[in-house]
Amino acid sequence: MFHLAGKRLACLLLLGALAAVQTGCSYVSAGEQPKPELLKPVKKKEELYEVQSGTIVKQLRGTGIFVPASAKFYQYTVGGKLAAIYAKPGDSVNKGDVLLELDPGDMKLKIAQQKLVVAKAEDALETAKGEGDPEKLRLAGLNREVEQARLEGLELSLAKTKLVAEKSGKVVFLDFMKPGDTIASYKDIIALAEPGDMLFQFTTTIGADLNAIEKDMAAEIVFKGNTYTGKVVQTPRTAPTATSQQQSDRNSRTILIALDSLPPDATLGAQGDMTIVTDKKENVLTIPRVGLRSYQGRNFVHVKDGESRKEVDVEKGLETATEVEIRKGLKAGQQVILNN
Repeated sequence: MFHLAGKRLACLLLLGALAAVQTGCSYVSAGEQPKPELLKPVKKKEELYEVQSGTIVKQLRGTGIFVPASAKFYQYTVGGKLAAIYAKPGDSVNKGDVLLELDPGDMKLKIAQQKLVVAKAEDALETAKGEGDPEKLRLAGLNREVEQARLEGLELSLAKTKLVAEKSGKVVFLDFMKPGDTIASYKDIIALAEPGDMLFQFTTTIGADLNAIEKDMAAEIVFKGNTYTGKVVQTPRTAPTATSQQQSDRNSRTILIALDSLPPDATLGAQGDMTIVTDKKENVLTIPRVGLRSYQGRNFVHVKDGESRKEVDVEKGLETATEVEIRKGLKAGQQVILNN
């Protein structure tokens, strides 16, 4: 009896499970699922440019500084240990001022001793004059000349330990050195320049091309809001022969401009903005550079043709950072597509 009751309970449970599954399935499929909405493709708006005739100007722009037009470099003819530095870059000095001094060692003592020797030689000469002996007088005179020459030689050596300004000016260069350093002979270590005699210097970064710049080209310098005119007086091709590789590298990246009139408040090292027109064409067809396309040496543009576009081969001319001249392939009024 219990066995039959167990079978009946199992059947009831199985029937209940089947009913639950059928109910769930009917619930899921009861409602029809919505279809996903299809998005219409967005048509990219074409950026058009109407070809027109105008002027295209190629120019070099940059920031430069005022530098001395010429500088007097000083060097020692003898080497030695540096004792003192009396001037630094930017200082104004007068003619006769001592700029640097080497350690004289015991030179001053030797000069004092030699002055004593000269004094004794002069006394001997005076004594010889009173004795009336011609030969003794001749020898005393020669001895005095020799000792005087030695004294003058020592004084000249002492004078060579000092670098003295030959004229008034401003210190524009001083080599890296300090008291106690050994100074080599015939090496430029300090330079003076006249503050009122200046050029404008523009130096590019390494690798920049200055081949388009020619001597005597017109230039404009904007300094403190005012515009000054001038001309190029030195290019990399006309720079003087450099004495070092460092100077040679700098000359290859530098141009110098002489202004027609210097700004009254310009100082050495002051900055200004330079513009040099290297090429200019008028009444030519131009388009933005972004509209010109190149592939494997072929230059072409996309031109609006009704509702479509077509490729047109062109011949380019003068180029600037933003524009390009079109010599052949286009005519005024056509619309060039700038974007892809």
